[in-house]
Amino acid sequence: MRNRLAIIAAAAVLPMTAAISLAAATQAGADPNSKTVVVTGAVEDCPNGTPPNKVTITTTKSKEVRTDKTDVDDTGEYSVKFTKIAKAGDNGTAKVTCTGDSYTDTFKIKRPTDPNSLTQEQDIESP
Repeated sequence: MRNRLAIIAAAAVLPMTAAISLAAATQAGADPNSKTVVVTGAVEDCPNGTPPNKVTITTTKSKEVRTDKTDVDDTGEYSVKFTKIAKAGDNGTAKVTCTGDSYTDTFKIKRPTDPNSLTQEQDIESP
């Protein structure tokens, strides 16, 4: 009788243990010590009315330069990945290049406070 109870108890507990282990293993969380930040957002047309061809963002301290020119003119959106952003953050200068025109916008790049995200939303606006 004791063996049956032990088997029944184990049979009841094992599926719960497996489910908890699986849930813990599949949770995606950003490492708060990671220097990786993905900056993404919308980008406005140039002052002359032409759509942007590319967005290039340069960081001040880490001297990273990242360019997105994939479908920026069609979507009006960009996304670039930085890998050297310090805990205190870094200043970024975005240069938006259009046919016959360009403009710049500056902003702070920070590691996201949400432990489940590596993304910073930053829209780039024309002057």
